[in-house]
This record gives sequence, C-alpha cells and structure tokens, in this order.
Amino acid sequence: MGVCIMLSGTYGLLITIAFGQIAFAPGANAKFYNVVTYDNCKHMENSAARLSMVKVFGKPDAIELSATLDVVREIEPPVHLQLYVKRCNLQKEACETYEHISMEDVCSKIESNPILHKYMDIFTPPLSCPLKKGRYVAEKSELKLQMLQMFPIENAFWQMEFRFLDKHNQTMQCDFVEIAVTDKQ
Repeated sequence: MGVCIMLSGTYGLLITIAFGQIAFAPGANAKFYNVVTYDNCKHMENSAARLSMVKVFGKPDAIELSATLDVVREIEPPVHLQLYVKRCNLQKEACETYEHISMEDVCSKIESNPILHKYMDIFTPPLSCPLKKGRYVAEKSELKLQMLQMFPIENAFWQMEFRFLDKHNQTMQCDFVEIAVTDKQ
C-alpha cells in the first residue's frame, strides 16, 4: 500500500475526513500517511457493504484513492458510526486506547456539509443516502486534505476500527485500518 489518511468503507471515507483531526498538527509541515493495513473486520460475516481493491497513494496534504465498494443490501438512514482509535509508538509497541467516537445519523451530517458531500462524488456512481445496492468504483481520485491541518496530531502508529450501525444498532459494515503518521515520506 502507499501513503494515505484513514480510509474506511461505505461512508467511512467521509467519516475519516470528518474525524481527520487525528491526522494533522496545526501550522506544521505536511504529514505523510503510510497505510500499513486496510481490511474488512475479521469478525464481520454478513456485511451490507465491503470495500476491495483498495489502493492509496499519498502526497503531502493529499491522497489518491482507487477502490471498489460492493453494496449487497441497501443501507438506509439513520446510519450511526462507532470509531475506536488506538495510538502506538511508531514501532507498534506501547499501544493505548486513544479515543472512542460515536456519531448519530451520519447521512444528515454529510448531506448538510458541502465539503464532506463532495467526497461522495469520488465514486462512480456517487455515494448517496440511502446507499443503493450495487458496485461503486473510485479510480485514482485525488482528495485534498489541507483543511485538516488545523487539527492536532503527533507522529504515531494508529489503529482504527470503524463500525457502521443501523437503527437497531446492528453492525452493517466494519473496517480495520492501521496507519503510520510521520513528518517524512
């Protein structure tokens, strides 16, 4: 894999951008994001959507993304997010729970934010709420990430699990990501 910011499925890429505060230091030089692991969670057997063929390449303050998202059953709002974040040193040792974030009704937040909404258009066809069954493809789509520089983050090895829940709190999709954040490529 290449260099990137956090990446997750269905609405996860957008949530990643929204919660990108775990990726930049204020006033700092550009950060580099080495995606070490991206995978669907091992404990998920009946996902409503799964990302595959994920390729991410980084540049300072931007990434290039290619991925396929297969949605096997419609995902209707409200969609809720549970994000679990662990921070480790760059040697992948001394890991600690860093954050647990919950977000209710992800779709309403995306639809009301033009910056987040534009990231839905990187897929063909564009992602939407509700998310219809089908295949969605992003092909070498560039995402500018300078807006995230206002948020604090130090260099570290980050482990994240994104869980997307339906209105009954049943997990529809789960993604696991590991990223090394450094000042240099």
